Amino acid sequence: MELILVLSLEGLDYYGYIPETFHAKPGQTESFELTDEDENLLDQDFINPIDRLCNSLIDLGDVDYLNAEQCKLMLGWLEQRLTEPVTSRLETIYRKLVEFANRAIELNTGIVFNL
Repeated sequence: MELILVLSLEGLDYYGYIPETFHAKPGQTESFELTDEDENLLDQDFINPIDRLCNSLIDLGDVDYLNAEQCKLMLGWLEQRLTEPVTSRLETIYRKLVEFANRAIELNTGIVFNL
């Protein structure tokens, strides 16, 4: 399980609208590993609100992709959510997602959620 920031979409194949990052060249992506425990945290606090907000299909045991426009929506949610109490692990994940979202917006790419 991981979050994958796509640094460049150039040359990537797609499965539907999802870039196939497992074929990415070195340096074309950056990832953040998640644990099984993170899965439950994200399921309880993150997945449903983001799916509604971004019209996405993030789900446990599945792969989804948020493009730069969806990352803008997610970024606003994350910034608001971080003003409220969260566990230290969720804070770590959310701060990484803020970093990834900002970079995806700047690069006009996105983030692959491999949960």
